[in-house]
Parts: sequence; C-alpha cells; structure tokens
Amino acid sequence: LFVFSICLMNSFVNMALAKPVPQIKVRIAHSKQKVLVSGLDLNRYIWPKKSWRVYKGQKKIQFNCKSKKSLRNKKPIRLALVRSKAGFVSINHEKYQGKFHIQTSENFNGCDVINELSLEEYLSTLLPKEMNSNWPIEALKAQAVAARSYAHFKIETNQVSKTKGFVTNYDLESSEKHQVSGSYHDATAKTIRATRETRGEILTLQNNKITPIFFHSKCGGRTLTPEKVWQNKLEGYRSVDCPFCHKHGKKDWSRTYNKFYLAKSIQRVLKHYNKDTNKVNKEDYSLGKSDNKQTYINMMNDNQPKLIKKSRLRSVMGRSELPSNLFSLIDSGKYIQIKGSGFGHGVGMCQFGAK
Repeated sequence: LFVFSICLMNSFVNMALAKPVPQIKVRIAHSKQKVLVSGLDLNRYIWPKKSWRVYKGQKKIQFNCKSKKSLRNKKPIRLALVRSKAGFVSINHEKYQGKFHIQTSENFNGCDVINELSLEEYLSTLLPKEMNSNWPIEALKAQAVAARSYAHFKIETNQVSKTKGFVTNYDLESSEKHQVSGSYHDATAKTIRATRETRGEILTLQNNKITPIFFHSKCGGRTLTPEKVWQNKLEGYRSVDCPFCHKHGKKDWSRTYNKFYLAKSIQRVLKHYNKDTNKVNKEDYSLGKSDNKQTYINMMNDNQPKLIKKSRLRSVMGRSELPSNLFSLIDSGKYIQIKGSGFGHGVGMCQFGAK
C-alpha cells in the first residue's frame, strides 16, 4: 500500500480478520416525502406499536412522510424496520442488501432511510462510487482500505451522534460529506475482488489507535494536512509532494473575479470564521500575492492586515467556483485572478495519484 506512505506518517495496516465483520448503518436517503419499500417475504416492525407483520410473496410498502406539527422535534423518531428473508430489499426501485430503518428526519420535513448491512458488502458498492471501477486493482484495494478505515472510525467513535448531540441511529451518511456508497447493482467483479483481497484491513497509528482516513480526487501536486483545511490537527498526517496525479484527471483550473463580487465572499469568511464583523471596503481592499503552497491569503482592509484561510474561502464560494484548496491569486486592482491545481480538499490519499 505504497500510496498511503506518501500521505500518512506513523501508520500501518492492521488486520482485523480475527474479529467478526462489523455491521454498519448508512443513511442512504434524507427528508423523503414518500418511501417505497418492496421485496420478497418482507418482515415489517412498527416501532410505535412494537409489533411485527410478515408478508408472503412479493410486497410493496409505502411510507408517507409528510410533516406533522405535533411531531416536531429535533431528535429523529424511529418508525419502522423492514427486512427480507431473501436478503434483498428495494428502496424506491433500487435494490440493496441488509435491512432498513425508516425514521423521521431531524427537522421533520420527511423520512430518512438507513441501510444496515455488513461493512464488507457496503465497501463493494462504495468503490465504484468513490473510484472508477475500471482502475487498476491495486488502486481499488488502496481505496478499499481507506474507506474501510474511515468507516471503522465512524462506527467505533460514534462520532456522528456525538457531533449532533443526540442519537442519530446511523454511523455515516452516503454523501460527499462522509462517503458515497451505492446499491447492490453498483458492485462489480473488480470491486468485490478489491474488497475481498483487503478483507478486514484498516489503517491505524502505531499505537493501534484508529483515526479518520481521508481521500480526495486529485491533490494537484501536494497533499495537505487536516489542520490546513479544517480546524483540528490529526496525528499521523503530513503534507508531501505527489508527482503522480498531474498526468491524470482534469487539468489545472483558472477563475477571474470582479473585486467587488469577491468582497461579498470575503466578508462572509471574516464574519463566520474570523468573527470579524468589520465591513470590507469593496473598492480599496487588497489581497497579497500567494502561491499554491500557502494555505492563507494576506489581506489589507482599511490599513488593517487580515489572514484568510483558503479552505474557508472555498467553503463559502463552493466547490464549483474553487475546485481545490491548492491555488494562487493575483490582485490586479479591478480583478482578481485565481489559478489552481487539483480537485477536492487535498487531505490524505490522492486518488488519481493512486491510479
């Protein structure tokens, strides 16, 4: 797993083969007004009534999830559990393995669907979503270890519930916020093989401590550490050059912004992250020239120096505007030109570098 040695320090592969394969709960749908569940020989448990019902043969069950004012509560309420003796259940016409939990969404504007299944089965559907399933098998295996490690961390630390402040009933969600997984038909022979040949392998620190293992599309030439992008420093990461990804994927990108337009985004960064409520002088502020390796932008506003974290500007402006955190900028007076490399946050394993 050489690809990890260029992204992580003091880490190694830990074999978890002796332990039973853990189950993982993945939120696959959020705030749905209607949820259609279908399958063969379905068993349905209604939580409020604490009662089971068994359906023979093919059956469709529809949950109507329009909000009721009397139910408004921040914490989700479990409504039903559905499983099939055949092992497969279709949710809104997509087939999945495992069993399903239906619950109200946190803001009660619909229902959430949570898929509970084996971690290894989950990974075989995740790989083609997070990496091209036609890529070399060793790259897919590296991705499998990274994704399994990240999932293990979420399960073992119960991080999602701790962050929310209440029991969410799921370990992670299928989204770019965590990891994107697929349905049963997304798995391929190659992704199943990559999962099987790395079965039970996770990355840990040398003291066997688990840590979140991140990955991204393309670093653009140099990886970043978590504290350079987010807030908290994580043990085990270091920033290193990646000479592999530049031949692959999308090319470098460039954006030119009107200075007046960009001031609105800078104002939001200063207010939200820097707790700075002073107005940005939309005509007279200036940004110091920065290269790709710098993680901060120097700014002068009303003769006051300020530091703006590049990742926070990207968070405010959006991924389509600033595809990565690795960029340089030139302030020409009326316009500001931004040139960048890579795609994604840049922390951990560079997927195109792995390819």
